Amino acid sequence: MPEVSIVILTKNEEKFIADILEAVFNQDTRYSFEVIVIDSGSRDKTLEIAKKYPVNLIQIPAEEFGHGKTRNLGAVFAEGRYIVFLNGDALPKNISWLSNLLLSFSIYDKVAGAYSKMYPHRDCNPLDARDILADNYLFNESKKLKYIKSFFEYNQMHREEKRRFVSFQTISCAIDKKILLENPFADIKFGEDLEWSKRMLEMGFKIIYEPNSEVIHSHNIHCSIIKTIKRYFDDARLSQRLLNRWSFMNLLKWLVVIVFESRQDAVYICRLKRNLFYKLSWIIYSPIVRMAELFGILFGTFPFLPSSLADKLSLVGEIKRK
Repeated sequence: MPEVSIVILTKNEEKFIADILEAVFNQDTRYSFEVIVIDSGSRDKTLEIAKKYPVNLIQIPAEEFGHGKTRNLGAVFAEGRYIVFLNGDALPKNISWLSNLLLSFSIYDKVAGAYSKMYPHRDCNPLDARDILADNYLFNESKKLKYIKSFFEYNQMHREEKRRFVSFQTISCAIDKKILLENPFADIKFGEDLEWSKRMLEMGFKIIYEPNSEVIHSHNIHCSIIKTIKRYFDDARLSQRLLNRWSFMNLLKWLVVIVFESRQDAVYICRLKRNLFYKLSWIIYSPIVRMAELFGILFGTFPFLPSSLADKLSLVGEIKRK
């Protein structure tokens, strides 16, 4: 029986799936593992490619997919003690991805889950790329181990600090199967990982950010103003429900953040080895798309938004995987 079950979620991932499976099966690890691919209605060559590898292929209709419930389904089929979830467009960066991701389970007690560090794909636009790299800076080695030492201190955390504290990414993560079966992901449209992490931390478990386990993953959300609004709308709705994150004063501060982020974008873009037209285009575009983020947050925090309008403002369903 395998010690680890690697569950890969796919839909129309022919661009990535071969490289991902090659990277998975070439891992340098002492752990025995199985690979389960759960596909939700691919119409390209994803299935054809996946069948060339020794995987357990499970196919579900597209309409049955849910970020939480499909991962819960993977846990039912998994035979390993640990379940590693990997998105169908998340590429392990090296042969130590798996071993490093699982390392904390043998070091600490009561570890519910661990998640990887991310890097953008080469074709990622500079704004999304900088956001990912900035997150890596915030979630550094000193904040690797997360658990609630004192509920008083936890409840006194600033909203932004608490948002970072409960963060978790199912893009590439490892979870104790027993804990997941007893505490499955919520069947919600967006943010099942954040909700689960918050719940596990409040139950006394530990969450690990593992910067030595690295994957390449990104979406070009900021290439579209509409998608940017929708993405930040979804995040604001979730953060407001779970953490009451946004207050009026926080929203006012975001106007200052727009100026700061636009400046940081310009500094980052100027350092890129790209032509002048590319750099100028993105520098000019940056404050516009950062303002779109604010509009998404404003819509997402509005308390009396009709459900029909909320559905139109949500990005859920437009992105194959987070």
